Amino acid sequence: MGPFKNIVIAYDGSQSSLKAVKMGIDMKKNTQANITILHVLEETPVNVPIESTRPDAVPAGGMGGIDGLNIYTNNVKGQVPSQKHVATRNQDGTEQSLNEIHALLSQERVEAPVEVLQGDPAKTICNFADTQESDLIIIGSRGLGGLKKLILGSVSDKVTNTANCPVLIAK
Repeated sequence: MGPFKNIVIAYDGSQSSLKAVKMGIDMKKNTQANITILHVLEETPVNVPIESTRPDAVPAGGMGGIDGLNIYTNNVKGQVPSQKHVATRNQDGTEQSLNEIHALLSQERVEAPVEVLQGDPAKTICNFADTQESDLIIIGSRGLGGLKKLILGSVSDKVTNTANCPVLIAK
């Protein structure tokens, strides 16, 4: 395998993702690879009202459509989880992170596009790398420990397991 030519660097504002950006900048300087820095605004579920077939009740516990089971409760009014999503990062935090990246690129005298997308971080990174025909993804390691990593997983693990190109994890 020859030198990498088209590299996507995932950046989320963390120290490990900053290391990933610095690694990518060094690779660009040494190999003349093209780099693109990708910042993904993560989406999380929010509560929104749903419509009910009964005006005085909403389905309890999300059991409304399982094997004809239809459980209603009159005291549950208000909101239940839905598939609606919103970005969790505030605009000021994102803007500050992107300003730091632009300042680093300027300081290093490196030109590179910085893309901002919204979605599930791991899926968005992998899809973006595919559409850009990238031959390497560089991503930081958050360093989640023990139980938290077991339950939540990590974006870097998910990217490593689903990407169609090599993944370099910066620690």
